[in-house]
Amino acid sequence: MIHREVADGLERLWNVRVNCIWEADESSRHGEVYIFDHVFKQECTNSDVYGSVVKPLVDSFMEGFNATIFAYGQTSSGKTHTILGNKTDPGLFQLVSNQLFQHVADQVDKRYLIRCSYIEIYNEKINDLLDKSNQGLTIREDIKGNVLLDAREAVVDNVDKVMENMMQGNKIRRVAATRMNERSSRSHTIFRIILESKDANQKDGPVHISYLNLMDLAGSERVSLTKAAGERLKEGANINKSLSVLGNVIRQLSEGKEFISYRDSKLTRLLSQALGGNVLLDAREAVVDNVDKVMENMMQGNKIRRVAATRMNERSSRSHTIFRIILESKDANQKDGPVHISYLNLMDLAGSERVSLTKAAGERLKEGLT
Repeated sequence: MIHREVADGLERLWNVRVNCIWEADESSRHGEVYIFDHVFKQECTNSDVYGSVVKPLVDSFMEGFNATIFAYGQTSSGKTHTILGNKTDPGLFQLVSNQLFQHVADQVDKRYLIRCSYIEIYNEKINDLLDKSNQGLTIREDIKGNVLLDAREAVVDNVDKVMENMMQGNKIRRVAATRMNERSSRSHTIFRIILESKDANQKDGPVHISYLNLMDLAGSERVSLTKAAGERLKEGANINKSLSVLGNVIRQLSEGKEFISYRDSKLTRLLSQALGGNVLLDAREAVVDNVDKVMENMMQGNKIRRVAATRMNERSSRSHTIFRIILESKDANQKDGPVHISYLNLMDLAGSERVSLTKAAGERLKEGLT
């Protein structure tokens, strides 16, 4: 619970046990028990969260898979603290960076190039947090359907450089005071780490590229509670709209819909690849003055949990291959003796795919169907 909630004499609403959460008041009109992969109590630290659910994603990222971690929930529920942390409880930024550069130091037979970018979505406008002059970015897609932005990418070679870029971006990120939160995030942010790696012993060997997205989503709000007006009201409306579209996309994915409305907001367009892959939902305990909003977030979380999360390799084979070895043999003592011929076929079959998971289009879609 935050200081305002304690000062207002509010009570803790939820009971937590292992991976389940339910309302403390058994006579309440709500009787649902919500089940997640993990549920963390208030006394848990960011390191506890990291070790349980984030570290495996970072391991996959360093193996060449894309990964996305995002904090989702109502305003003032602790999302930004989870991502940024503080001196006594480091956030995911710090913990991810520590693991990444320790891995790089341990891999003496590989060469790495690490870059990062930092953008925000504010009132449906995408701004570069590492370059004040680079505002109003346009979303583009390449031939493979990958989402592209012309955001500045800074080369980083140690943990301190990552944290410097994060702090630089946070200085210009939109925050403002509301009744619900003294420093309420007024924008969604995406901090992306790009990892390029290759074998140090192969001069012309392949370069493997993977992406890790750390996303801090602005919290959903109710005007009746935030007392927002003017610019704050406009910001809150855009935040709620984009989160509503995100909810629709999650519902469509959980129901296996053929059409997914990613294009209804900038947030879901940028999340389109992440939602079909590895996603972390970070939901925190809430208090009695906002039951309906918490229930809404809980149901959203259960939908996310049902979305198929399959890791797709970024170096997917697009064809079947056959390597054939032909062996001919004969008796050395028989000049006109019979020749024996045998064949050994080594076959590498391209993996079967579901368009709903691979998000294939154009040539990639044709390849997958074939």
